[in-house]
Amino acid sequence: MQIIECTLKDLDQAAGLFNQYRIFYELPDDLASSRDFLKANLDGKRSRIFLVLDDQGTAQAFAQLYPALCSLAMKRFYWLYDLFVAPEARKSGYARQLMNHLTTLLRAEGADRISLDTASSNKAAQALYESLGYVREAEFLTYHQYL
Repeated sequence: MQIIECTLKDLDQAAGLFNQYRIFYELPDDLASSRDFLKANLDGKRSRIFLVLDDQGTAQAFAQLYPALCSLAMKRFYWLYDLFVAPEARKSGYARQLMNHLTTLLRAEGADRISLDTASSNKAAQALYESLGYVREAEFLTYHQYL
């Protein structure tokens, strides 16, 4: 197993996982648009994408993080927006290893924190995050105005 930061040479593998991730959330299968979206993110340095490769070099999991700034801490933090493990690779420890890698890497880079949301129905993800020391938000409420 190897964890790499995605570059354009890894785009096709990342796009395949990202498309599966979107399908998991009941969005239409659209590999071309998934690829275009990730390419734009990489080209524009809007996000950082990490892949977990198995021993054959096939991507089995991915995470996409968006950089942000925390005014109070006066530091960069990352919003973990996407995390996905291919169905056939689940329960192999890939998500845990990827999360641990991200924590180590971003801490070394001086980031303040990693923040994330997960669906209230996604009990497996909640159990993973809580086992890694993530704390469920209790102080702030989140609001959205969709445009």
